[in-house]
Amino acid sequence: MIPLLKFLLWFADNLVKAEPSKIHGWLNMIGCYATGIFPRSKELVEVTRLYERGKISNQRLEKGFDKATVEIIDAQSSANFSYVTDGMLKWQDLMRPFAANIHGLKVGGLARWFNNNLFYRKPIVISEIEHEESIIEHIIQLKFLPKASSWKAILLAPYTFAQLCENHFYKNKSELMFKYAGILRDEIKRLVEVGFSYVQLSDPALVCTLDNTKTSTGKLASVKEALRIITEGTSVKTCLQTFFGDFSQILPEAIDFPVDHLGIDLCETNFEILKEYSFEKGVALGLVNCCNSLLEDPSKQLIIAKEILEAIYPSKICDVFVCPNCDLEFLPLDKAVEKMRVTATVASLLKEEF
Repeated sequence: MIPLLKFLLWFADNLVKAEPSKIHGWLNMIGCYATGIFPRSKELVEVTRLYERGKISNQRLEKGFDKATVEIIDAQSSANFSYVTDGMLKWQDLMRPFAANIHGLKVGGLARWFNNNLFYRKPIVISEIEHEESIIEHIIQLKFLPKASSWKAILLAPYTFAQLCENHFYKNKSELMFKYAGILRDEIKRLVEVGFSYVQLSDPALVCTLDNTKTSTGKLASVKEALRIITEGTSVKTCLQTFFGDFSQILPEAIDFPVDHLGIDLCETNFEILKEYSFEKGVALGLVNCCNSLLEDPSKQLIIAKEILEAIYPSKICDVFVCPNCDLEFLPLDKAVEKMRVTATVASLLKEEF
């Protein structure tokens, strides 16, 4: 028998015998990536401190950032991450680039970044917000992003931006949210032009509530419209990444949000409620906890992932990414690298399963 014909017969026979979940898995992407700002190395922290005290030049500071950025990118490439970021080492916080570069905003005082020990500078809205050129392009280390990899950008989602600003101009936070959504739409168009193929919209405020009560339908309708402004007409893949709260409180409305993927902090989300819903778009499973340094057992995380995927995808599995539940910057760099390896291992195990 001709070798090719023998192979085709073998393939058809095994396709029939295969479990449905494995058949569906062949049709989709299973990958992994990081979800936010990376921690700075001890060396880079020391360099920045020397610069702040006037002990070294700006050129020496930039060399420190360059070296640290290359190391972060190499770590992601070594872990076979599906999308690579530059580590965002120049971002003091997720709000700062916008607060410092959007007309109509000024940088305010320090405020706690949700319920943890990091802080951000609160943007203060003093007039109509607008921008004339790209905000993010100039802070991203484009020159180090590998040409052979797919690039991911991380931006603050409209709802969280509006909630964290101090508003002294717009009549309400919804009006501010929609105005900022228009600015993000222009940012994303520019990011696509320079080579980015994936954009994460970080939206912790959407799920982070003290009592975990269900978010109102009216509020979620406004969030959906703001996301539509951002994503309509763009070719880039988008993910609404939530963290610090229970994703189930924005279901079922979130299933219809105009994004390609939904990011879920599984360290905070009620599994049983989540599994009651069927999804028709991709998910980013925040299985790796970056709020503590304890390393997860990949085999146990695999069991959790399989249980969730089999529940939310009753007929066809869509794109699945394994990721940290939030930014890696909450950890020392060596622990962050270990968490990246766990993330990659869980994704690899999932590929074998499906």
